[in-house]
Amino acid sequence: MSKVNIVFDMSKYDLFRLCEARYNYRHNILIGKPGKPQQMERGFLCHVGNEIFYQCLKDGSGYDYAANAALSKIREAGVVSTDLDNDIINRCVDVMEEYYDHWRIADQSFEIKEVEQPFMYELFTNDEVRIFLSGKIDLITSDNQYENEPMDHKTYDRSYEVGRMNNQFKCYAVATKSNYLTVNKIGFQKTLKPHEKFIRTRLTFDPLILEEWKENVINVIMNSYLGCVAENKWPMNETSCEKFNRRCEFYDICDASGLPAKNWKINSDYIKVEPWDVTKAMKKSSQIIEDEKKKRELASSGDKDGTS
Repeated sequence: MSKVNIVFDMSKYDLFRLCEARYNYRHNILIGKPGKPQQMERGFLCHVGNEIFYQCLKDGSGYDYAANAALSKIREAGVVSTDLDNDIINRCVDVMEEYYDHWRIADQSFEIKEVEQPFMYELFTNDEVRIFLSGKIDLITSDNQYENEPMDHKTYDRSYEVGRMNNQFKCYAVATKSNYLTVNKIGFQKTLKPHEKFIRTRLTFDPLILEEWKENVINVIMNSYLGCVAENKWPMNETSCEKFNRRCEFYDICDASGLPAKNWKINSDYIKVEPWDVTKAMKKSSQIIEDEKKKRELASSGDKDGTS
């Protein structure tokens, strides 16, 4: 009998842990709200710029060339692959130009091993199931102290502390066999100075905490997740309906009384979304831009031809 392969990245895993019902709507029923959150698109532009910038440095280009190429790509990506207005795109360019200048010396002092490196590893296997974890690491660097260290870029508006309990960070540490990971915070605050908003925090992971994390992930997937799949029951987690002053996108469905009312909400307020694709999730940001550009061009062509 062939084994069942289960593949999770940490965005899927975190969503399941946040709320099983929310996971079900997004990944099984395949629905979502129209449009993408502005912060998500803004963060994507910064990742695009950093992919170009660090790849240029890795290939031996000088700082000026790398920075100009990155800023040019951010402008292009903002226009052809997002719905952001020009003011927000220009703000992204301004922030990233300031970011590159702030880290100019530091970024040329370490060896860049990989840029947006995809990975997949087997976490667990038995006679029936294999569990794989996948992802894409923004940057992997080495210097005279830290070898093969992953770095994760995070854009933000409000200051916050980072800690090593983050599932994504632990997954990256395991994938790279590193005991360290740097969180690269890129702030969009207009009133803060560069050293106050561009912050790199190094986290340390000992073998015991990583082993405990792996055991916990295996337990969640083997018991909670497969239990939901087997029974086709995806319970609501009411404590996650409103987090950080943001309401869950599926709140109105869960809040509706009875199945007919829920279905009416789904059909009237939500759209079908593409299923999660591990190969797409592992693509470089620049390739995602090209795919989105072609998708929009085809849609525009169809509109002009009167087709859908």
